[in-house]
Amino acid sequence: MTMTAVEQRSPEGGRGVSDGRAVAIITLGCGRNEVDSQQLSGLFLRAGDRLVDDPESADVVLVNTCTFIAPAKQESIDTVLAACQLKDDAQARAVLIVGCMAQRYPNELAEAIPEADAVVGFEGYADLPKIVGDVLAGRLGDRVVGVGAPHPGRTAGTVSHEAGGLLGRSLPVMVVDRPAEPSTTVVAEPQDDLDRIPASGPRFPIRVHDGGPWAYLKIASGCDRVCTFCAIPSFRGRFRSRPLDQLVAEAEFLAHNGARELVLVSENTTSWGKDLPGGRARQPALLRALADIDGIERLRLMYLQPAELTAELVEAIVAEPKVASYFDLSLQHVSGPVVERMARSGDHVRFGALIDRIRALDADAVFRSNFILGFPGETDDDVARLEAFLETYALDWVGLFAYSAEDGTPAADFSDAVDPELALARVRRVSNVQEHVADAAARRFIGRTLEVTVQQTADGATLARSYREAPDTDGEILLVSADDGTRRAVDVPVGRTVSARVIDTDGVDLIAHVDAETAGAHGG
Repeated sequence: MTMTAVEQRSPEGGRGVSDGRAVAIITLGCGRNEVDSQQLSGLFLRAGDRLVDDPESADVVLVNTCTFIAPAKQESIDTVLAACQLKDDAQARAVLIVGCMAQRYPNELAEAIPEADAVVGFEGYADLPKIVGDVLAGRLGDRVVGVGAPHPGRTAGTVSHEAGGLLGRSLPVMVVDRPAEPSTTVVAEPQDDLDRIPASGPRFPIRVHDGGPWAYLKIASGCDRVCTFCAIPSFRGRFRSRPLDQLVAEAEFLAHNGARELVLVSENTTSWGKDLPGGRARQPALLRALADIDGIERLRLMYLQPAELTAELVEAIVAEPKVASYFDLSLQHVSGPVVERMARSGDHVRFGALIDRIRALDADAVFRSNFILGFPGETDDDVARLEAFLETYALDWVGLFAYSAEDGTPAADFSDAVDPELALARVRRVSNVQEHVADAAARRFIGRTLEVTVQQTADGATLARSYREAPDTDGEILLVSADDGTRRAVDVPVGRTVSARVIDTDGVDLIAHVDAETAGAHGG
């Protein structure tokens, strides 16, 4: 859960429509939601509002919700209720629910949480400052705003296949206003053809960045895939790529304001370009264009669909020095029968061959994936196959989730449901295997020298990341100034990139030595 950067103010020349309300945005869920919140922050800044980090000091609290799985829904509900309590315990005058849960369950939320002043769907985002004003003035009629009609998405049975993936087939899947305070940054972005912009996409042309050393870059919105467990297409809409020139303009803005690493995100990153001239073959050109931007030191791609991952994109990731050799493969399972019931492509043999191909190009490639345990029809043999796969292919980072039925998805009606307690037991069982695998994978880095970027200094510790660690999801690197076992903290500013030699591990985290000469040799 994240919140906006502290105490930001509207830039000079902003189109003020408020009296300087203090606004806090609490963000739940994935990096796509993070970008949405940064765009909403820009809207409020432009309207003359202030952004505050602490909801207890806010006049208005927005909760950007997630609805991916059952625990995410519960966290969203709990966070909204806690925010509503601030109207009694602090100075909040209004609480609004936005994000995926607001789009998917607007009426249910409005009825279940009457304390919330409004539920705003994606189509209402551009008008949120005005909606807040209407709430505060008591003139908002309907508490559900900007939701629009549900998106039909695709349904299982209408899927077509297209060639090009390494698995053999694939499912279809700048003007900168200077702020009054240095920590506030706002960019104006050209509007795209609305036919290419889903309701959840960048439909308004501003964004903020707090000057941190990395930033998400949302390259597309929506999804065309037909996974039987996933409801995302029904509320995020069809897949729509953002044009290259817009992405370059936003990346230049982020680099200008301190971002050294860009993390490319979307519901399905390997689909980028399929709805643009030139198609997915332009993906290597996208990486080259972003890598050429001054100030950008590292690019990282998240959410890669293995069935759409082309040889050309893999080769571009490996060949471009600024692109992290980091492969976030969306596998979900490796047992063929389970994968097929998920309406996906692949099995343990094909996924293993894909990983082998990548490692043949770069033996130091890092791998992340997520897996669902307890999917309807899953057997102990299927779980054993996943365990064997993890032990054989030694993925560096793995997320494990117990299956939860999602409303309106085909899998919710499947027979052979797995008991929830058994699903949780399987998560624990596989977690034990992966814990040993991940620890061993980390130990393989001992003795290596990595280029690391300092992320934060706190409580006397200096923490950094290399190409191996994605922000928000993976581990970190503790930097020390001596390799004699004393682990004295090293004094390197946030945002600086230095060479560090790994001397030890702490579970999945690394401990690396940076000598004073090396730290001082890298500019600010």
